Amino acid sequence: MNRLLIAALPLAGLALAAPANADAVADFYKDKTVTAISGGGAGGGFSFVARVLGRHMAANIPGKPTWVVKAMPGAGGARSIKYIVNAAAQGGTTIGAVLPPSILSPLLRKKVGYDSAKLQWIGSVTAQASVLVAWKTSPAKTLKQVQKTQVTTATSSKLSSGYLFPAWMNATIGTKFKVIPGYRGADRQNAAMETGEVNGRSSFYNSFKTTKPHWLREKTIIPLVYMGPKTADLEGVPYMMDLMKTKEQREIANFLQTGSKVGNGFFVSPAVPKARVMALRAAFNKTVASKAFLAEAKKRSMIVSPVRGEVLDAIVAAAMKTSPATINKFKKMVKIDKLKRKKKK
Repeated sequence: MNRLLIAALPLAGLALAAPANADAVADFYKDKTVTAISGGGAGGGFSFVARVLGRHMAANIPGKPTWVVKAMPGAGGARSIKYIVNAAAQGGTTIGAVLPPSILSPLLRKKVGYDSAKLQWIGSVTAQASVLVAWKTSPAKTLKQVQKTQVTTATSSKLSSGYLFPAWMNATIGTKFKVIPGYRGADRQNAAMETGEVNGRSSFYNSFKTTKPHWLREKTIIPLVYMGPKTADLEGVPYMMDLMKTKEQREIANFLQTGSKVGNGFFVSPAVPKARVMALRAAFNKTVASKAFLAEAKKRSMIVSPVRGEVLDAIVAAAMKTSPATINKFKKMVKIDKLKRKKKK
């Protein structure tokens, strides 16, 4: 047989395999519904971004499935990941719209029901800053004032950034945040600020910008301090990393920022076949670069600075390798070292 023909046979096999895989993925998704499960509330920024993304991404997934969004807040986002990994359909029709603090939950408490290092990341619409805000009627309206005056904040649980961020500020710079868990989802936390039950909360800046832009515009909420990627809109607001005084504090603070690096990230369960993961990644990458998506994102004040799925894999893997000594030190400083699981009634 001609040597050139023999050499070409493996390449021909690869060329045939790619369309075959694509056809298999399309056959799987045809006439199906993809459910994006948000770890935040239905009215929060993570559900909002999942809806906007889905309006454009569904058409780019082979087989063109429909796309719906379901909110499943609780335990700082850990409830939704546990469901996706252990109870939801495992073929690739369930996508997680992660609430970023839940990525660190397996390191902060035993038996949360999943391993973040095994999640398969599709991509992130943007990394984003996490910001602690005070309501306009708060007794303290600057970070220096919070070092002298108690400010109450709402959050879902002690595993959420709504607890960990202010607790870390208390431990490192002596602020007097009193964090009240039990407010599941952004809707309830925002309502608690509006009614005066609490003086503030922590959330992601993009969430405020997309769901409550008038609060920022009218200074109804006042940014006190933020962490994560530096953000032009927050110029002049104290930046957490600038407040850290020691190498140990900076190391722990960088660990705490893992969720901000992931931002509006989307993932699937470890059980989803790799061919479908790759197809979802390709659909995501095509969507976030499309003119139609970018136009709607701009209209809705969404920040878009995409992070590819492979990069998210590396970010999460690095965080999950944080030394036990560092994690234990952090847990003691934010007073979750004796955190126990709630018993089911």
